[in-house]
Amino acid sequence: MRLRACSGRWGWSANSSRTRRPVPSPFRRRRRASGRRGQDAIATVDSGSVTFAAFGFLACAGAVVWAGIRLTRYADVIAGRTGLGHVWAGTLLLAAATSLPELFNGISAGVQGLPDIAVGCVGGSNVINIAILGCLDWLNRDGTCLRGLHRFHTRSALYAAGMSVLAVAGLLLGDRLPALLSVSPVAILIIVAYIVLMRGTGKTGGEPASPEEVKGMSLRAAVFRYAAFALVVVVAAILLPGFATRLAGASGLGDTFVGTTMVALVTSLPELVTAVAAVRLGVPEMAAGGMIGSNIFNLTILGVADLAYWRGSLFAGARPHNVIALLAGAVLVALFIVVQRRCPRRRFLRLTWFGWFGLAAWIAVSFLLYLLR
Repeated sequence: MRLRACSGRWGWSANSSRTRRPVPSPFRRRRRASGRRGQDAIATVDSGSVTFAAFGFLACAGAVVWAGIRLTRYADVIAGRTGLGHVWAGTLLLAAATSLPELFNGISAGVQGLPDIAVGCVGGSNVINIAILGCLDWLNRDGTCLRGLHRFHTRSALYAAGMSVLAVAGLLLGDRLPALLSVSPVAILIIVAYIVLMRGTGKTGGEPASPEEVKGMSLRAAVFRYAAFALVVVVAAILLPGFATRLAGASGLGDTFVGTTMVALVTSLPELVTAVAAVRLGVPEMAAGGMIGSNIFNLTILGVADLAYWRGSLFAGARPHNVIALLAGAVLVALFIVVQRRCPRRRFLRLTWFGWFGLAAWIAVSFLLYLLR
């Protein structure tokens, strides 16, 4: 006689008390199949999220680069038509044009409550900008581009280094600083420092642009096109933090790493194109002014983003890991001051030690933030 018994999740059949052969329960098989289908569905959702976030991120990046290149051209025309010099055009107008992605990325990140994206983008962009400035010598076969620059760049670099140290202090102190209407006093000091510097910049404009540089376009047309492409940058920069944080969450890279590397690299591409074009045109003053001015403008974005951050102080909400990129940017700016005073003559593969050090600093910062993600 064949007997069948069931115990727990497994059943067994036996012809005698000595022979028992386990038989999987049908309920167990259904649970396994359901678990596999759930895992496949989760994997499909994660893959779709990464693809959508990556596509949106690349689309915004392309729009930022495309519009940023044209912003640079019209900013140069405006500076020439108004009779302003290359130093003023680079430090104020060109820096503001190429830093529009960082500006609206920071405001958007502050409104959306993403402090690591806002601070990471500023710190990473500053490191990349100085690294690009050191690598511009690769385009010049005769010598370094940093020799014989206007003395105003030293003053601007000192401001950039001081504002970087101020931002680092704000991150380290965090919520221990008394906030005024949820705004850190560091943010207020940074904005005031930028206003003071820009007032001094207007008195030190440098040599005016030549008539050949502005031939063929009126001031009204340049201002209109400048505003139109600025609007494109604004829209793309507003959408960029959302796609960046989705990409960070779906890929597991973290907001700090994505903000300091990917977002910072994308928003620094207009500065790269501008600097290369300036060196090829024989105006390294504009390239240096654009890079240092962009760093100062980027640091000012921290103050503006703090005003837009509704959850309290931006410096208290960001992670301490962001200090790494800001400190690296301050060190590179200080080295730029040294190089400007004592310009190196020896080069390896067309780059001085300053250019190689800037590249190494950016790679090291990215690697450290990847480990700390």
